Formats: sequence, C-alpha cells, structure tokens
Amino acid sequence: MGSTPFLSREQVAAVEEIATIAAGQAGNALSRLLKIPIHIGVPEVANVKLSEVPALFGGLDAPAIGVLVPFQGDIEGNALLLFPEAGITELEEMLFGSSGQAEDDLRLSAFAEIGNILTGSLLTVLSSLSERVVVNLPPFLVQDMAGAILDAILGEVGTLSDEVTTLTFNLTGLEDASLVKSVLIPGSAGIELFLEAAGRLKTGR
Repeated sequence: MGSTPFLSREQVAAVEEIATIAAGQAGNALSRLLKIPIHIGVPEVANVKLSEVPALFGGLDAPAIGVLVPFQGDIEGNALLLFPEAGITELEEMLFGSSGQAEDDLRLSAFAEIGNILTGSLLTVLSSLSERVVVNLPPFLVQDMAGAILDAILGEVGTLSDEVTTLTFNLTGLEDASLVKSVLIPGSAGIELFLEAAGRLKTGR
C-alpha cells in the first residue's frame, strides 16, 4: 500500500456513501447466514496514524478473535476485523445454539467465514460500481487479547506511510448489542476506486 492522501469533506462523504451501500449488502448476507436481523451502521471514514488504529476498537486488554482478509486485483489491501468478547459470546449462541458449544476448529472457521462474507460483500459492491476487478483471498485468523491481535495484524499489513484511511463498521444484533467492529484499510488505490465508484453512482454511468 502506498501513502493514502487526506480526504476532503466531500470525498469523505462520497466514500461513506459507497461504504454504506456495501454495508447494507453485507448485513443482509450475514442476516441470511445467522437467520436473525443484523444491522451495520453508517461507516465512519477517517485518516489516522497506524499507531492509532488499535484505539478504534477499545478494550484492548480483553480476549478477542481477529480476522485479516487480504484482497487484490485493481485494488490491494486488507480488511481487518475484530470480534470483541461480548460479540464472540452472542455470535456463538446464534451459530451453535443456546449452549454456544462447538469444537474449536469449527468455531474458529465460523468466524473466518463471517469475515469472508462481510469482506466479500463489501468488495463485490465496490467492484461492481467502479467496474474494476477486486477479489478477497483466504482469511488469516488469530485468537488472543485484542491489543495483541491488532499489533500482529498491523505488522502483517505493512505500509509505505504511517498514515492510512480507515473505514470503521459497527455490527449490531438483537437489542442493538455490539457483535463486531471492523476496520477496512483499502490503501491509496482503494480510496481512488471508492471515489471513482461514487462518481459513477452520481452520474449514473
């Protein structure tokens, strides 16, 4: 990933518009998988230093499951997803019944699949609107303290700049309980495609 330029207020609004459309698609896909309503709030777009990314999650000393989903094509980057402890408990009950019990391999693969669904939906919308090719690669999954997960993931991401543009998504389930907060780091080429997609959506081309 190269250096990501700071976005103007208009550009932030354009990126948020595309990300909101994609978030709706991802929420619908996840709702079908879990067979309950899942809502993804309006994404927040920001320019931050890499060292500030962990603060987007909060509760860094709590147990968590993290998923890194790389993507490539005309846009290269990574989707970073963190499942907080409360979200883990609620999602496991949804996936495996009231006991929330499952073999560890099955349990972790389920979280990896959720990461795939969320990222795949986002990238499909972006690819369609921008008329470019974007595909997600197999996810990497780690279970540890939230802070350690983010340190490890950010070390894998790498960047030519210590500043990145992030898109933060918050997923909620029943009674608006937070299930997972994810941060997407698309890189400079990805931001350009978001803006291109927004331009095509505005002009209807």
